[in-house]
Amino acid sequence: MPSTCVVHDDREQTRRRLELLLTAAVGIDGVVVARDPADLLTRVASGGADVVVLGVARAGTVAPVLADVRSAAPEVPVLVAGPSDDPTAVAEALAGGAVAYLRWDAPRAMTRTVAAVVDAWSGEDLLTPAGDGVVVDLPVQRGLDLSVREVQVLIGVSRGLTNADIGRRLYLSAATVKSHAARLFRKLGATDRAEAVGRAWALGVFRRGS
Repeated sequence: MPSTCVVHDDREQTRRRLELLLTAAVGIDGVVVARDPADLLTRVASGGADVVVLGVARAGTVAPVLADVRSAAPEVPVLVAGPSDDPTAVAEALAGGAVAYLRWDAPRAMTRTVAAVVDAWSGEDLLTPAGDGVVVDLPVQRGLDLSVREVQVLIGVSRGLTNADIGRRLYLSAATVKSHAARLFRKLGATDRAEAVGRAWALGVFRRGS
């Protein structure tokens, strides 16, 4: 399946740098440069992005755009590229829901990470529940403070997948999946996998689409 990466940075030169770097990433079929935050959100909301990479110059400059992208398309993975000597920027990006922080001083690692994320989110993904017409109710998801990862784990659980199976699809270790599942169970008030799925339906996380 073709994968499109949408990149944005307030700095024109940096946008061009991101475009050149990510064009070389394995698994990326097209790199689209968003001119400004409005253009970025339009592309994301319309389904024109499989992955988003946001450039950041320093802490305090990416959180608003990251929040808008996550709100417009919570199923789209977002990565933040920034300086390696700014731990506040790293913490801000990850706290805001970025799936990874890319260091400007490690371009090869940057392209490998983006390629890994694209691979994890494509193919046999865990973005929609099993069963025709079943959807995730985003307002309910947000109300329960469920992260995208937690919902993906929940979907995997609803399909009867093991933690190892879910981890392979999400490019995570089984231990990491187990940690996500533990947080998920606490938020749903469930004690085991079967109860978690039942609670998800009862609380409206899963519902029949129109």
